[in-house]
Amino acid sequence: MKQTLLALLLSFLLGTGALAQTPSTSPARFLTPAEQRQKEKIDREVQRERQIRAEWLQKQRDYEAKQAEKERQRAAKKAGKPIEPASEVAKPAAVPATPAPVVNQPSTTEPAPTVVEPTRKEKREKRKKEAVPEPTSIPATVPAEEPAPIAKPAVEAPATAPRPERVKRERKPKSVDSVAVVQEAGRELSVSRPTQEFLPKGHLFEPILLDPLEAQTYGSVLPGYWTEGQKYKGSIVPFAFGFAKPFYRRTTEPGRSEEWVLDLASFTQFEAYHDYTLGKARRQIINTDYKISIIYNVRRGENNYRFRVYHLSSHLGDDYIYRNQITAPSPNSVNYELLDATYSRTVNNWRLYGGLGVVLRKTEERKPFSAQLGAFYKKQSTHAARLVGGVDIKFWQQTDFRPGIHGGIGVELGRTQNNLTFLFEGYSGFRPYSQFEQQQTTWLGIGLYLNPF
Repeated sequence: MKQTLLALLLSFLLGTGALAQTPSTSPARFLTPAEQRQKEKIDREVQRERQIRAEWLQKQRDYEAKQAEKERQRAAKKAGKPIEPASEVAKPAAVPATPAPVVNQPSTTEPAPTVVEPTRKEKREKRKKEAVPEPTSIPATVPAEEPAPIAKPAVEAPATAPRPERVKRERKPKSVDSVAVVQEAGRELSVSRPTQEFLPKGHLFEPILLDPLEAQTYGSVLPGYWTEGQKYKGSIVPFAFGFAKPFYRRTTEPGRSEEWVLDLASFTQFEAYHDYTLGKARRQIINTDYKISIIYNVRRGENNYRFRVYHLSSHLGDDYIYRNQITAPSPNSVNYELLDATYSRTVNNWRLYGGLGVVLRKTEERKPFSAQLGAFYKKQSTHAARLVGGVDIKFWQQTDFRPGIHGGIGVELGRTQNNLTFLFEGYSGFRPYSQFEQQQTTWLGIGLYLNPF
């Protein structure tokens, strides 16, 4: 009994000492779902990399074996020996799924390096490349980089044996800044990006040449001039200096453009007559009108639109006031602002246009409404001269909508945008210049027109 108790006590003490000597182990740490997914992803990548390398090594061995077999058959044929079946020739052993480090074999040419596992940086770059789709698909069995050469089999392939061709990746085409390709309904449409121009050349809405109050440069000699049915004893010489210059243009695509235009003009009428009292020829200013406009032009294919607001004021010349003994201020309704919209389109070399306007003044100062329409013929030609002609008609509520008709026919000279135009012209209607617009006026003469911009 004592021996039994002694044995139990001894075993207890030995067990306690063993437990004391056993180091405490920390409890196992469990991976989070994100860490587990990351670990599985890395394992898949490593496994895939190993599989790719194994397949590539196997293909390399098969290719070299085929080349060795061909060389053996050529050598046997050359020596006159019977050719043994290919099945009897020893083939290289299949490469395992997980390639082991290749041991360098002795060779008469050069030592073969071992296969090196890709580094972490190379794996990260490979994953980035696989995340972005390439323009052309590449077989999964072809590695992104050419592996290092492996040890050659016992049967050496000839030095001139062709190597397997590398699959070249095509570079992504660079994006073109001026044109973006858009696919719609199975077809590709070329869409130009919007372009902006400052002080561009030309006009989206060409100035109306036969409009007496258009901002352009011209000079006329009117030997036939009638006012209220009485012929003037002399000649009237109207002269204008003006221009319409676009200062900003935006083009979204061919045939779709907008521009802002500033135009300025002064219209002066001189009278040239013989003063029988003094016995000499006289040249004096009758009147000068001033005009300033802001224009917004729009082009939509063959359709052109002009939205304009302008100020016009009329001032009698000092010589005219003195000679006609005007001593008191006279009512002047030709001092106003007007907003108008005009449409234009060219059909078979004929430019057709029409528009409406409203005066931005009180009705007591000037009646509001106006209208304009017309047509002008100009054939596009490469010749230095071409026939032109047309008619312009205006209506003002201020003159009881009596039409002012200005027509002309002549020749345009030049091959640029700033051509010279010579016209034989005539007019009938309300007086288009000065504060005396109620007078019925008719004239015949010759004019020279120029649009400097």
